[in-house]
Amino acid sequence: MNRLNFNLSDALPSLPKSGMPVTIITGFLGSGKTTLLNQILQNKDNLKIAVLVNEFGDINIDEQLLISVESDMIELDNGCICCTINDGLVNAVYRVLEREEKVDYLVIETTGLADPFPIIMTFLSTELKFLTRLDSIITVVDAEAFDAKHFDSDAALKQIRYGDMVILNKIDLATENKINELKTFVKDIKPGFRILESEYSQVPLPLILDIGLTQTDNYQADISEFRRNQSAFNNHLETDGFNFISFESDRPFEIEKFEHFLSEQLSSNIFRAKGILWFQESPGRHIFQLSGPRYDLQADDWTTHPKNELVFIGRNLDDSLIKQQLNECLVKLDIHHPFSLLNLPW
Repeated sequence: MNRLNFNLSDALPSLPKSGMPVTIITGFLGSGKTTLLNQILQNKDNLKIAVLVNEFGDINIDEQLLISVESDMIELDNGCICCTINDGLVNAVYRVLEREEKVDYLVIETTGLADPFPIIMTFLSTELKFLTRLDSIITVVDAEAFDAKHFDSDAALKQIRYGDMVILNKIDLATENKINELKTFVKDIKPGFRILESEYSQVPLPLILDIGLTQTDNYQADISEFRRNQSAFNNHLETDGFNFISFESDRPFEIEKFEHFLSEQLSSNIFRAKGILWFQESPGRHIFQLSGPRYDLQADDWTTHPKNELVFIGRNLDDSLIKQQLNECLVKLDIHHPFSLLNLPW
């Protein structure tokens, strides 16, 4: 991944002192949010940026995929951020504000299933409104995969409706007609919307940080409605029928069997999957990303003891069936030779 040629500290010489600026990155499953967050962390130069990442699932894959996070990383409780928002988000932001070393900027990455509205409301209707400043809500869209089927999910549409900017990502995979159709669709939802195009979420940071796009005055009526009927905004996962399946194993997969699972058995109801994979045939750690019908494997070195960790996200997924299929991909243990795994690459 090439480093973009600009100096962020020169482009943003003095961030506002009236409140810590906050950028919210949202977008449907597999759109490229974590990649965008990595771009920010790679190119932040002298800015001290804190990051809040939330995942839908009980294995923190994104934490392992983020780079250069170190002590800037503060985890929220597991679960969709907009459903654990009342205490979890506020407390996490306070932990950022109370750090001895001053934080210049806060970036929040939501889950792909998050309705951003309750997150916005937390910054506008709690005491955080006096301590922070919402700078922008950025919605990342997979330009190739995003289509009308996503609107079976209320969250997918609300991510665009409540955004301040759309990044049409993966334009290298989409046709020109598809890109133009998406631009028209986005503009119909929100006239005057700022739209950027990108490959691999590469966007110059001065275009997305400290840009002052969020107009908080426009939310005054929404704040009142949110306070009156807050519970109504937190049940979209149940409404949409989304669930997740987590899988872990201290045994490696056989590559051929796992490929068979992906090509022949994978449920069409799985919208997103990600994980850290261990294969019998390889000494390396494999980062697995699946979005719709596409999947990608990238190898690097293990920094921990090898194991398999996977999360699948979709609609009405069959937990027992998928786990059975994955167990069938694992290397079989010889019960007569209990130490038969010792010859595997660690």
